[in-house]
Amino acid sequence: MNITEFVGGKIRQYRKGKGKTLEELSSASGLTVNYLSMIEKGEANATLMKLEPIIYALEINWTDIIPIKHDEEKR
Repeated sequence: MNITEFVGGKIRQYRKGKGKTLEELSSASGLTVNYLSMIEKGEANATLMKLEPIIYALEINWTDIIPIKHDEEKR
């Protein structure tokens, strides 16, 4: 698993955990449903500027989606 897949998976995990659809996250973040889907699948390498509105919309912290050493050892 690479970093884009890891971050995308975490975003999907938090989105679903909060009961939000891609459409709701799109509306809240200003990013398209297609782009968000690509991020979640690890198919798009989102910049920090694109991740920021997602984090804000999900009401999470950067540390919730960025791998730490422990996570890296699992990969």
